[in-house]
Amino acid sequence: MNPACELKNIGWGFGVCNMKCRTCYSAACKRATEYSFEELKAAADKLCPHIRSINYGTGEFIFNAHVTALAEYIAANFPRIEQAVTSNGTTVMLLGSDKLKQMFHDIDISIDFPNPEKHNEMRRHDKAWKWAMQSLQICREAGIETSIVTCITSKTKDADIMDFLELAAKFGTSWRCSWFREKGRGKSDLRITTQRFWQIIKLLAKNAIFEDLAEPILEGMFGQHTGHSGCNCGRASCRIQSNGLVAPCTFLSGTDWSSGSLLEYSLEEIYNSEPFTRLRARDVPFCHECKYYANCRGGCASRAVLHSGALDLPDDFCPIYNQVEIDIDPGDIKVVKTGKVHSEYLCTTIVHPK
Repeated sequence: MNPACELKNIGWGFGVCNMKCRTCYSAACKRATEYSFEELKAAADKLCPHIRSINYGTGEFIFNAHVTALAEYIAANFPRIEQAVTSNGTTVMLLGSDKLKQMFHDIDISIDFPNPEKHNEMRRHDKAWKWAMQSLQICREAGIETSIVTCITSKTKDADIMDFLELAAKFGTSWRCSWFREKGRGKSDLRITTQRFWQIIKLLAKNAIFEDLAEPILEGMFGQHTGHSGCNCGRASCRIQSNGLVAPCTFLSGTDWSSGSLLEYSLEEIYNSEPFTRLRARDVPFCHECKYYANCRGGCASRAVLHSGALDLPDDFCPIYNQVEIDIDPGDIKVVKTGKVHSEYLCTTIVHPK
């Protein structure tokens, strides 16, 4: 018997963008088709009766045909769905506060460095910083729940982290760490080491309050064992890619991970497809005797595949697997949940300044 579909949090990407970020994980995924509104509506009608949230990422939302109409349709016909968008700022400026409040539960503004020149260089666009700042101000004035999201790479220094927390405090936002994966345009020299990950977590523990422990490793080591178990991908969350095919994880794409289109299959058929089943059945022998295994379950599946080298290996941020000593007082990890869309979608880390 096929298991009941537990998908609740959907990422939906479309591909067209006005920037060429050096860290773009989706650069290798080509947009195959420009879908009509009727096709997008048909997909939404299959999804929305069953799920809790949608985040629009990959590319810049507003430049993709019919996507604004899609979000408006969902807001009007499925008002309980929490919609969010990850933007470089352009969408926020062009839509305006009334439309933003009508459609979105919360908004991510992507900023790679807390420095105009470095951010512009990473985004390869000379207006990137200006537009990000303007969009943060628009969200603040409109009273929209907002995060600054940063792709954390080997170039991210401690001083940058402290400046990001200061920037978040200035605009009344959260700060979300999207840990770099070696995928798409991003190259191996941008990866951070296991040791560096834990240095950053220690710095955040001293200077910020966590809004979730959506990283399975953090949930395993510092959580309250609330029943969350392992990576959400393929179980509670999945990704509609810019080519229209559904994959169990934002960072796992291509033929091996594609499970067909919602225009051809039901949500239940996709949930019970081989790639989704394979991910949910993930077993990590190295971790079986670990005291954190019940909640961690081997950590992030995408990092296991992309960085450690296989699905049955641990997340490469695992300090036990990589023999890295960590020095973090569990009492320093303060968690106040806020219910942002990303909290149960990606393996990510959301904090706000103390």
